[in-house]
Amino acid sequence: MLKETFRNSGTLGKLLQLFFITLFLGIAAMGIVSVIFGTTTLINDQKVMQLILSLFTFLIPPVVVGYLWYERPAAAYGLTQKPDGKQIILAVLLMIALSPGINLLAYLNEQIGLPDFMKGIEQYFKDMEALAASVTEQMLKVNNIGDLLVNLLVMAVVPAFCEELYFRGTLQNIFSEKRNKHAAIWIVAIIFSLIHFQMYGFFPRMILGAVLGYLLVWSRSLWVSVIAHFTNNALAVLVSGLGQGNEQVKAMEEIGKSETYWYGIISILISALIIREIYKMRKKETQEIKPVS
Repeated sequence: MLKETFRNSGTLGKLLQLFFITLFLGIAAMGIVSVIFGTTTLINDQKVMQLILSLFTFLIPPVVVGYLWYERPAAAYGLTQKPDGKQIILAVLLMIALSPGINLLAYLNEQIGLPDFMKGIEQYFKDMEALAASVTEQMLKVNNIGDLLVNLLVMAVVPAFCEELYFRGTLQNIFSEKRNKHAAIWIVAIIFSLIHFQMYGFFPRMILGAVLGYLLVWSRSLWVSVIAHFTNNALAVLVSGLGQGNEQVKAMEEIGKSETYWYGIISILISALIIREIYKMRKKETQEIKPVS
């Protein structure tokens, strides 16, 4: 009876349930982290802290609400749908091809300035993002293969699964109940970008979120968007880790920006072709499902 109440609470009701459960678990995670690590500045401690926060804020809430809302939570989230091998290959290629395009969008996003009367706010955002970039840079430094594998776990594997389960699996499901799929995808993409609190990365992250949303809709498998998300994050981890002391590898992080903007444009065009192929696969599959007479 209680589960029926939660299940039939509508879009707003489900959003509030998810919000308060996330808030409660987020506060709990911060308390645990504070007790265990205090104000440590050790990079390895910060990696463990990030892991704990990811699990508490993005993994456990979908598990809880999934139990409350669905008879088969895993199926509702798209976890039981086995992805097609071609879909996986195309999703991985898409993330690789899109990387310079994302860099181009990030570069253009950085050129957007706020009005003079908001310069104080703009400087605050810049300072916060510079601090976040500094911490990330420190976390990405590796001394051996073990460090690289830990970074892949903390910054690619866990975020890919947990964030996709939360945003595409849970939030996109909520908004899809009363809105069409396109509206749900873009609403969640905006939330996905806002939640990272990085104004100068808003548009590229929103586009990335929308692409991940469409991958879920077209494949009907959350694993496709998880693999794509992992590929995107893993590329950054690998390029940074392998690029230490190698300027040529390190320069790959900047392809698509500034004077290399043509690579970004070509990247977007190639990505559009891959997206078209993924869509055609979904369309063909739908046409092949004939109604029972």
